[in-house]
Order: sequence, then C-alpha cells, then structure tokens
Amino acid sequence: MISISIKRNFKKEIIAYSVIGHANSAEYGKDIVCASISILAQTTILSLHELLGIDVTYEIKDGYLYCDIPLLTNDLRQKADLILETMVIGMKGTKESYKQYISFVEEEV
Repeated sequence: MISISIKRNFKKEIIAYSVIGHANSAEYGKDIVCASISILAQTTILSLHELLGIDVTYEIKDGYLYCDIPLLTNDLRQKADLILETMVIGMKGTKESYKQYISFVEEEV
C-alpha cells in the first residue's frame, strides 16, 4: 500500500508531504497506481524548483519520497500553492479509483 501524508500549517498551506510504500497492484514496472502517485509527487518537486526557483528539501529512494517546503514570500507562496494543491487533487483522484492501494492523510501540524 502507498501511504500519502500531507502536512499543513494553521493557514492550511502545505508545508511538507511524503509518499511511502508500493501499491503492488501489478508486477514491477507495470504498476500504474505506483507510477501515477510517483509522477505527481516528483513532478511537484521539479515544478516548484524549475518553474518557481524554490529550493525544496527532498529525499527520494525506492518506495520513499519526502518533500519539505521552505518559508516563502506571499507571492511565491500563492504560486507554490497552485502546484501543491494540483498534486493533492491528482492524488485524491487516483485514490478514488484505487482505494485498496492508497492511504491518504492530511494533518495540521
């Protein structure tokens, strides 16, 4: 199972997220559930960095991704929020189609 955790501050802004595990919905290399979540999580990191110039702290290994969002100016935060919330929409949509393979938790920290 893939466990997705979204951490938000008191303003409901995403400050960190993690993706842990494998869906095991198909054989390795053909698992569209894993691929979908992986692409969303990794493209978000790339977009924050390449489109907005944000140096996020992240770690990626087999079956593990963690991303920490630094403090941002209001303008940059609004732009980052669009990218981050788009990721969440995609992850929630994937979870709706593949409930048995994905756990999704959002929490305020």
